[in-house]
Amino acid sequence: MAALGEERAHLLGIRHHGPGSAALLCEALTAIDPACVLVEGPPEGDRLIPHMAGNGLRPPVAMLLYAADDPKDAIFMPFAEFSPEWQAIQWALRRNRPVRFFDWPAAVSIAVRKAAREDPEVGEQDAPEQAATVSALDLLAGSAGYEDGEAFWNALIEQHRSRGDSALAVFASIATAMTEARAAEERTSDSAELRCNAWREAHMRHNLRAALKEIPGAIAVVTGAWHIGGLRLNTKAADDRALIKDLPRVKVDATWIPWTDSRLSAFSGYAAGVISPGWYRHLWSLYSQATAYTVEQFASVWQSRTAFLLREQGFLAPTASAIEATRLALALAAMRELPMPGLAEMREASLAVMCEGNPVPLAILERKLYIGEEVGEIGDGVPQNPLARDLALWQKKTRLKPQDLDQDIKLDLRSEAGLLKSTLLHRLSLLNVPWGKLSDTQSSRGTFRETWVLRWQPEYSVALAEALVYGVTIDQAAGNAALQRARETNSVTELASLIQDTLVADLPETATACIDLLQTAAVSSSDLTDLMQSVAPLAGVLRYGTARRVPEETLRSLILSISVEINAGVRLASRSLDEEAATARICAMEVFDDALALFGDDVLTATWRHELGRIVEDHQATSGIAGLCLRRLHDRRDWDFDKVAVEFVRHTNSGDPKNAGQFLEAFLRGGAEVILQDPALLQLLDIWLCELDDTSFTDALPLLRRSFSDLESGARRRILAKLRQPLPHTETVLPRTGDDPAAAAFDAALPLLYQILGVGGRP
Repeated sequence: MAALGEERAHLLGIRHHGPGSAALLCEALTAIDPACVLVEGPPEGDRLIPHMAGNGLRPPVAMLLYAADDPKDAIFMPFAEFSPEWQAIQWALRRNRPVRFFDWPAAVSIAVRKAAREDPEVGEQDAPEQAATVSALDLLAGSAGYEDGEAFWNALIEQHRSRGDSALAVFASIATAMTEARAAEERTSDSAELRCNAWREAHMRHNLRAALKEIPGAIAVVTGAWHIGGLRLNTKAADDRALIKDLPRVKVDATWIPWTDSRLSAFSGYAAGVISPGWYRHLWSLYSQATAYTVEQFASVWQSRTAFLLREQGFLAPTASAIEATRLALALAAMRELPMPGLAEMREASLAVMCEGNPVPLAILERKLYIGEEVGEIGDGVPQNPLARDLALWQKKTRLKPQDLDQDIKLDLRSEAGLLKSTLLHRLSLLNVPWGKLSDTQSSRGTFRETWVLRWQPEYSVALAEALVYGVTIDQAAGNAALQRARETNSVTELASLIQDTLVADLPETATACIDLLQTAAVSSSDLTDLMQSVAPLAGVLRYGTARRVPEETLRSLILSISVEINAGVRLASRSLDEEAATARICAMEVFDDALALFGDDVLTATWRHELGRIVEDHQATSGIAGLCLRRLHDRRDWDFDKVAVEFVRHTNSGDPKNAGQFLEAFLRGGAEVILQDPALLQLLDIWLCELDDTSFTDALPLLRRSFSDLESGARRRILAKLRQPLPHTETVLPRTGDDPAAAAFDAALPLLYQILGVGGRP
């Protein structure tokens, strides 16, 4: 360590995002009064540090560092107001002291991670704080009599307000303990982890030597406590340079982005995350100089917040209960010989007093209270990538604030404000930034109203960085991204969906270009299933006619030409399909049939219905497709019941059980409610079953099981119960009576039917 200037370099080991560590650090920095502060973090972030001095950033925020040629390769460095790194930088900026990051460069970190994906032997470092730290803390916790490392660290550092020792003495103890724990842990660590640590800490020592050489006076080094042992190694500068000389690098860009409490939480998968950011933020209010809480006031404020949020959720939580919960939390802390109540004491007090022992109310508050719902803000003077800046302008214009909770909004597209919000959300979806998701999409499309569920995720900032290749504004990038996708596909269905997406995103020029591409693709397409699926989004978008700028005539002409082609070829194209192709065709035909009803062209619809009839009568038609066609003709009342019954019997008695099964399965599509509400359909099934002889009935059992397998047991019971009741009279089928042979046959077969359908007992 002598080579690193031990007398001038003060190593301060902290826990990332620990409020107690931050408070200790501020005391230590004041005592040391260093000439320079080095903070764990990538040096590419140095140019972003000056923006932390003003009001342009409101934590939680993060530095986003990403590969310039592939923004998906990115790393984040989050900050909360209670993060020790944030407080160290603030301390230095307020005193005009030099402050810089001294970790390994993001250019190397990203390149090593990329190489690790391609060659696992290279090793990978995913987060500033190693997972091994948890094991080391657990080791110390066991020795100290604590359940786990989290409780141990919280009790000694984060929630230990009154200390007899100075901050520097505490940091010395932390360094000693973590160095010993690390030595024990490394004896069982894998080689990849050790190699990454060696690279990182060689960079740290190299940067520390440079700072000691450049700046006279004391230097404060703020780093994760895990790395203290590595920085204390008495290595030669030449050896460190040789170790990091040939590491790969990529070009990196850096910017500020908003962060969220949920992403600071360890539950998000963030390796350096904390259990309860909301609690830590409240804990910081006790330590910060801006608020002079007593321990009693600190506890009462937390319990008051708990009571308020419980009342918001409809639970009884009077002020008297909050007072009693505060007293209980203080009493628990005293019994456990703690200087102040911790999160465990606060939670137990709330559970006992305000929730009467019921854990459900507190579980409901987990997201809002214990994790928190803060989303950071980036001010106008802080550099962001152009798309992020344009999105910030859109958010102000539409008054849509990013939140870290699901937020339901209902938009009236007839209003300017509603249409503007909808346009923004649709454009972001084209950029793979699903800030908002349409709720009940099919019912929302084609009306004057949309219902969205909004939730902001920090990863969307990465997606915006990726989208920079398409443009520097939201509308430009969304249009170019959609156009590129359109040029890269030959699928008529995908092109139709892109037309729909660009029209609802108010990108008419892009939509026109996609229409031209679709017309070209449709002419050369021989995939009738693809053509059928393309009509639905085109027909659906016409319902936006009075709320959006939609080229109605062009779309109608396009739908008409595609539909004419479908009608002309559907019968011949329905022959000799394998099971997979038949299943896809059946789904496409359902969608196309519904789309034609929406489109409203009587001649086109009549032609389609005529073709459905020809398919049913075609002996070479695939059985499943014939079953769907017959069912649609029955549902639309295009055929009388006698004709439907004749074709049903012909197909189900074809002599081929597999074909009969496929026909029956397709004919019964739509669920139990459709069957229950259609007496004629139910009667047709009933009479068909009753007229089967013993051998035919046995052969039909697998068909029945397959056809009814998707129905719930309750639906099966209701069908059987309805079959036992007298069915409506039709001219084709006479009603059953008590001495009807068919009724007797049905009663005899009923127990077996219950067994086949998986229904135990009689209804």
